[in-house]
Amino acid sequence: MRFAGYPYGVSMAPTRALFTKLALALVAILAVASCSSDTGDIAGDEVTPTTAVSTTAAPTTTAAEPEPTTTTEASTEEATEASPVEEPLAWLISAINAGDATTEADIEERLTAEFLAQVPPEQVIALFPQLASLAEPPYTLESVEVSPDGLSAQGVLLGVDDVRLTIQLAVEAEPPNLIAGAFIQPFALEFPEPVTVDATAERMNALGPDNALGVYQISNGECTALHEIGTVDAAPLGSIFKLWVLAGLAEEVDAGRAAWEETVPVVDELRSNPAGQIFPLETGTEVTLLELAEAMVAISDNTATDLLMDRVGRERVEAVLETAGVSEAEANVPLLSTGNLFSLKFIANEVNADDYRVANVEQRRQILAQLDAEVLPWVDAGQTLSEILATENADGVASSEPRDLDIEWFATPDDLCRTFVYLDELAQRPGLEQVADILEINPGLDIFDRTAWPTIRFKGGSEPGVLAGAWLFESAEGEQFVVAGGVANPETAFNELDAILVLGSAVELIGG
Repeated sequence: MRFAGYPYGVSMAPTRALFTKLALALVAILAVASCSSDTGDIAGDEVTPTTAVSTTAAPTTTAAEPEPTTTTEASTEEATEASPVEEPLAWLISAINAGDATTEADIEERLTAEFLAQVPPEQVIALFPQLASLAEPPYTLESVEVSPDGLSAQGVLLGVDDVRLTIQLAVEAEPPNLIAGAFIQPFALEFPEPVTVDATAERMNALGPDNALGVYQISNGECTALHEIGTVDAAPLGSIFKLWVLAGLAEEVDAGRAAWEETVPVVDELRSNPAGQIFPLETGTEVTLLELAEAMVAISDNTATDLLMDRVGRERVEAVLETAGVSEAEANVPLLSTGNLFSLKFIANEVNADDYRVANVEQRRQILAQLDAEVLPWVDAGQTLSEILATENADGVASSEPRDLDIEWFATPDDLCRTFVYLDELAQRPGLEQVADILEINPGLDIFDRTAWPTIRFKGGSEPGVLAGAWLFESAEGEQFVVAGGVANPETAFNELDAILVLGSAVELIGG
């Protein structure tokens, strides 16, 4: 849930098939999603962020097909001066550097109607701070290759500390050469070396004081610890809690009380933060439970999550924690929706984080019932989320900084292992095969050895000061392992790309 920090996954494609053809995606490190600040997922998505942070839109029919490119150094003005793609590329780089200062009007003037039909302007804007968060702006164009017709280009952006992003862009042939497609991702991601228990612990401690990581082997439905690092206390999860929502939905389908193809309407009371593909749908639009589940997990869509929680029922999802063997289930009761978290942490009304913190369970249920009936102010206010947060925040804490990390979702690494065991059990029941399919859409990072691990199931979560990740790895021989953990720093937001790489690198501790 990146407050969503930014969802670590923002895509326009709800279904697995469409997800592979992203219209505009932040397939970033995590699909975190539950609470994000002005752009993403806020709960602990994800941003989001697989490792690739991508913003892509399907080329329009008027855009030329990419042709073989010719390499041109960015400093060679001659080769790019007359290219239609040059000025749109420069604008896109400046927009990334400006973060969410770019306006919707700017976006509408620069992107094709086909692009914006798939990805609304507010979602495009939401991507810029996520890209900027990987390295402090400004980015400069280090090198670029322009196609012979000048309608597409690919290059490398250089940020501080030698952080690099690859960028690809395609524009329409006719002036004003609107942007028809774009793709941006971190350049040459690698796990930190060496990967040892001590080195991993040191890296986690450098990111935040509250951290934990576990590497487990699953055998006969039990989790056996191979390595455990850090505290044993339940820690903030961000959007990883959505695994419990998925399990609750699967139980309902298994019991015949729900069906994957069943539809529910989008309603304003359940719209969360603007990131994701479900928020911009018109009120009353019917979406299948399968589409919602795929969006919830693969791109950590917060509105999809809240629609599913409403359909399954908060208390039924809470019961999943007991069934799955979560050791401190009471820390998550009552279970917050992503919209609840946004409201408690960011909206300065009569019911806020301070009120919730001192309330007992029954009082908290009453508070959440009140919040559930309300529409979040950015749904129809005519203002952006960042504009509203700038005026609504009463505590003076910037939305990009850690806040109220005691109001979240919580579990230990071994709790997450047992959750994966339960989801695997559900996926093996007739009619619930979709559970495994959903979890395999987004692997969280695209640098794992897929020969060694042909099956990877993942969910991540984040908000400023929190990043968590949980993977189930299955070998070609059917052996299963779980890597799960996270970092929390209540004082300072840290680089989430660094954190997810440290967590993901623990796969190399399996067998070691």
